[in-house]
Amino acid sequence: MRIFTAALALALTTGAAHAQDMYVGVAFDYGKPHAGDDQTAASLMAGVAFDAGTIGYGAEIEYGASSTFGGDYNIARIRAVGSYDLGSMSALASVGATQYDTGAAKFSGYNFGLGVQVPVNDALDVRAELIRDMMDDFGNNVTTTRLAAVYSF
Repeated sequence: MRIFTAALALALTTGAAHAQDMYVGVAFDYGKPHAGDDQTAASLMAGVAFDAGTIGYGAEIEYGASSTFGGDYNIARIRAVGSYDLGSMSALASVGATQYDTGAAKFSGYNFGLGVQVPVNDALDVRAELIRDMMDDFGNNVTTTRLAAVYSF
């Protein structure tokens, strides 16, 4: 997992020089695990996107921290993101790797997601997503609902 993460981070860094769009964002995440308490998290994300007409693709990294008092985890994701231009908005699909850190232990798995992104102006977009974390070694899959603001450079 660490080798995969390092390789993808290197690919993000080297490809960023040729990216058509680099972005950062902040998100509010509501996580619903299949067992245990619901959690909210504040996440920071950064990514690169390439435009190939109506289809786009890119990569994104993110880090989220539990935003509720007494929250019990931090989360890191790295994702490949694809988009399809629908005119006034874009449909998003993603797949990647997830790591939860509870302080006492770290758990890894994979994720996939679906969402939409709507432009507010030339640099700012609003994003809504559903992300599913499949945590094999944790035994507790999590479905996350995300609302985010994304700023493009």
